Order: sequence, then structure tokens, then C-alpha cells
Amino acid sequence: MLNVNTLETDRPALQRHEWPPVAPFSALSAELRSFLDADAGGRQELLSGLRADVEEHGKFIHDSLGVVYAYVYGYPDSPCYLRADVALEAALLGAKLVLEEELIERWLPVQPIPHIEKQKDAVEYLREFTKSNAGVYHELFDYLRAEVTRQAMTDFLRLEVCRNEVVDDEVALLICGLQGNMKKVMVSNLWDECGNGGLQRFHTYWLRRLIERLDDWSFLPRYREREKPWFSAVTSNTFNALLTRSGYKYRAYGSFMTTEAWVEPHFERILDGLARVGLDDDDLAVYFQSHVKIDPHHTEEILGGMNHQTPELTPPEVAEVLRGAHLAVAAGVSQYDRVLRRLRAIALRPGAHDRVT
Repeated sequence: MLNVNTLETDRPALQRHEWPPVAPFSALSAELRSFLDADAGGRQELLSGLRADVEEHGKFIHDSLGVVYAYVYGYPDSPCYLRADVALEAALLGAKLVLEEELIERWLPVQPIPHIEKQKDAVEYLREFTKSNAGVYHELFDYLRAEVTRQAMTDFLRLEVCRNEVVDDEVALLICGLQGNMKKVMVSNLWDECGNGGLQRFHTYWLRRLIERLDDWSFLPRYREREKPWFSAVTSNTFNALLTRSGYKYRAYGSFMTTEAWVEPHFERILDGLARVGLDDDDLAVYFQSHVKIDPHHTEEILGGMNHQTPELTPPEVAEVLRGAHLAVAAGVSQYDRVLRRLRAIALRPGAHDRVT
């Protein structure tokens, strides 16, 4: 339980900023508007016409899902912020299902998934899989450690803020539909995300510190609208596609297990890169330093929660967890490949090696 007195006294300075740091919704793109207005056949025709170009196909899917999930979470960038619009919401929800199907079944390059029926056998497989899949030691993170320029690292930090800004909401959704030990470990994760009841310990408060140190409060909403690339949302959109569909709740569990296991190897390399380019101020590093300590334990919790789940998961439920783990890898590799190309391109810009942000 909380000490109710802290509700009055817990007022850290950076809490004054609205969160997440998004610009208010302005308008739907012409492409998304056309998609929403189309009937089922028209939507399939529009998607079919994009499939020959994986980049244009991906851009449309992820830009569109970004609007959909802004609607789902209900912050000021939602097209229905503080208002109801039954016609628009019905169109968004219908488009959501079609776009998620397109993402999961057509756009993501998922590798073959083993057939495992028993819960404990699946946990043993996942224990090794989460340590050795293609996302764990992706080239992006070695680049961040050893080669990235200061300018490109600053861009990467902005992408990380956007990627993680509503992670507490995401974990809250992950709790829904689970029971027993699997719910227990997700509640533990959410309580940590929410700082064990202290606002300065909220994981998103550490992101506030990062933004403050970069002096990015006014810049970040503009960056999101003008510069943030579509492919930086691949992992978030894939996870939200699983989180917000009742039939995919076990996929979401497997996906989250996999990405939690990535944190230590990824963030250690990010921290080394921050130090190398002179961006290792405590406010810039705290988010990454803290997660290097926290997330290995959370990974063990998530594996243990599944291992000791009672009643045991059925074979179809086990299969869903495994599919979610493999979807996370497909999404991660798709995103990291493209982010790496972006950072290398930034490194070629004039002034890329300057030490000023």
C-alpha cells in the first residue's frame, strides 16, 4: 500500500512536464484517410499494391498503426483525445485488425518456430532462445559501443525515448487476461516500472531526466513529427499488436520475455558508447544503468512464472508463447537493421563528429 501522505509530498521537479512528450493530434494523412474510407476489398487492394516494395509497405503499416495506437492509449496525439467519434473509432478499429494481420502474417520475416507441447520443455527452450537469438548481439549495438558518432548517438537516444515512453502502460495491458504466476510476475514488473510508488523512480521519470539533460522538451514533439523514421516503431507496434488483441495475450508474454532478456547485452553496449562519445552524464545514463541491474531479474521472473504456472498451459497456449518470442526477434532485427543504416548515414553528415549536441 502507498503512504497517502506521499500523494501530496511526492512532487519531483520534472513531473511538471506533460507525458508523453507528444504534439496534439492535427490530421490524418491522406493515405490513412483513404484506407479508413475504403471497404474490406478496397483495403486489401491498397495493401496488395504495396507488397512489392517492403519499405513502402512497412512505412504505410507502421505509420498507420502509430495513429491507431495513439488512439488506443488516449494521450493528446490521439485523433479522439477527450472526445468520442463513433464513426472514426469504428473505422480505426477495423483498420487496426487488418493492419495487424498484414504486419504479423505478411510483413515480418518470422523464422521457423519449433513444435513444443509441454510447458516445462518450452521454458527450457526459451531459456536458451532468449540468450542466443539474432536480436541479442545485433550489429547495431556493437556499432553503438565502438563507432557511433555523438550526433548519431543523440538521435538514437531520442528514438529510445519514443520507444519506451509508455512502457508502463504496455506492461499494464500485459497483465490483463493472465492469471496465477504469470500475472504475478507481470504485476511485479509493473510495480517496478512505476517506481515502487515513488515518482522519481518511475522508469519514465528516468527518461524525463534524459530529455531535460538534452534540453529536448520543446524539440522532441517536432522531432517525432518531422524526423523520427517509421521503422523505429517496428518493435513497439508489433508488441502493441499482440497486447491489444485478446487472442494474442500469450504471444505478448513470449514477446516481452524475449525483449527483457535483450536489455542487459544491449544496454551495456549503449552505456559504453555513451561514455566513448562523452554523453555519460548521470541523467543520460540512469535509464540504461538501472535496467542493466533490473531486467535480468525480471527475465528470470517471467521464465519462472511460466515454468511454475498452474494449471499448466495447454499445447496451443504454449505454441502462442513461442510464436510471440519469435515475433519479437523478427521485429527487433527488422528495426535494428534499419536503425543501423540510419545512424551510419547520420555519421556522414557535416559536423557529425562534433562533441556538441
